[in-house]
Amino acid sequence: MASKHQAQAASARGRNTVSKPLSSSATASSRAKQAVPLQRAQSTNSTPFAKSSANANTTKISSLSRTASAGANVRPKPNPSKPLDKPSPVVNANVPVVQTDNVPVAKPDASSSSKPTSTSTPPIEEETPTRTSDPLQVAAQAYPWMYMTSTLEACFASSEQVAKNDLETRAKQISEEESELSDQRTRLEAERAIDFYDELATDTFARDAPLIMKTYHSHGDACTRLEAEALNLAVRGSAVPDDDAPLQVYADMLDSLEELQAEASDLESSILKLTSSTPANDDAATESSSARGQIISVIAACLPVLHARIANLTMAQDLIDSAQENLSISLRMESLGLDV
Repeated sequence: MASKHQAQAASARGRNTVSKPLSSSATASSRAKQAVPLQRAQSTNSTPFAKSSANANTTKISSLSRTASAGANVRPKPNPSKPLDKPSPVVNANVPVVQTDNVPVAKPDASSSSKPTSTSTPPIEEETPTRTSDPLQVAAQAYPWMYMTSTLEACFASSEQVAKNDLETRAKQISEEESELSDQRTRLEAERAIDFYDELATDTFARDAPLIMKTYHSHGDACTRLEAEALNLAVRGSAVPDDDAPLQVYADMLDSLEELQAEASDLESSILKLTSSTPANDDAATESSSARGQIISVIAACLPVLHARIANLTMAQDLIDSAQENLSISLRMESLGLDV
């Protein structure tokens, strides 16, 4: 007790007093009391460090998971449920031991508390690949694309050239075919003309057909002119009356009408003879397509017109006969002195 009072007095006066040696039992009890607050201080000081280390480990684990999702190599993750090893408390041997009732708590060394030892090693972050500036590597990366592009362009150019060559070849073939068709058409037309002239070269057809058509046209013109004159003569009489032979005009008109009628009859017989003398072909389609058949059909179509002309000439003759008879009656009555 005396030693405790001396220590308190010395601490109050600010003097440094040296503790006297204690007995072995007192020293052991004081060391046991000092160890309890030191362990408590170490536990309180190690708790923030454990929390900070756990947060750091969680942050590193999240960064590792992001790196693994981006395609990096997966490294083994530390088990967050497994607690980290706590550092063992360190007792500073330089702290003096004072035998008092109120034993002061010795503060741990800053160096030992700030730098705890840990057995677990933190994971190593993977470095992002950097772009290389080596020209060989750059060329090796760009060469496949350049090769593919050049190959495709060469394929397109070759296919385009092949298509152009095919089109030119086809155009030449079409032009040759068209030239052959035109030659065949010209040859066919020439053959038809030759056949036509060959058929016209026969004795009967070549001699009679042109003459019949010429006579037919001239006979038509004469009939048209003479029928008009006959109608005018029957209605108005002669424009230049002849006192010596007033009936001669009617007689001349009748003679002209008879000649035209006889010519029409001859023309009709010639047409019938020409159409009947032509040998008939068994194939009607071939006959209609031949030149002879076409000409014969045209000549045969003239027969109805010729019949109408003959009928008109007959009516003109009757009209002139009536006019001539009326004129003769009037002249006879004048000669008898009778008024008409």
